[in-house]
Amino acid sequence: MDAGIFLADAGNIGLIICAALDTTAAVSYAIRARGGEHGAWWRTPVGLHLMCFMIAFAVVLGESAVYLITSGQVLARFAPVRPDWFAWLRVASFCTLIPVVLAWRLWLILRPPGGRRTTTRKDT
Repeated sequence: MDAGIFLADAGNIGLIICAALDTTAAVSYAIRARGGEHGAWWRTPVGLHLMCFMIAFAVVLGESAVYLITSGQVLARFAPVRPDWFAWLRVASFCTLIPVVLAWRLWLILRPPGGRRTTTRKDT
């Protein structure tokens, strides 16, 4: 077996697994993070960002997984090589969704909501 084909097959299977995991995580977060100690996910900047981050990855990974499965290209050794419109859709969704949520995450890290709180310690 060709090592390149093996790696492509492993990557395709990994992509499908990641799509399923991320979609399940987004749905679970939407259902379970509706209150409690930190409040509902949509009421905090970090919670809203986390949901958008997971959804962006779920869309991009899901599109790719659906394409691989429906086109019969999960295993590269059996796949016909043919470019089509779906490849453009995947590129467009990746280029519009992923950079935005990654930049948002960086912004939240560099400028956390409410500012960075410093605590002072009093020695007694």
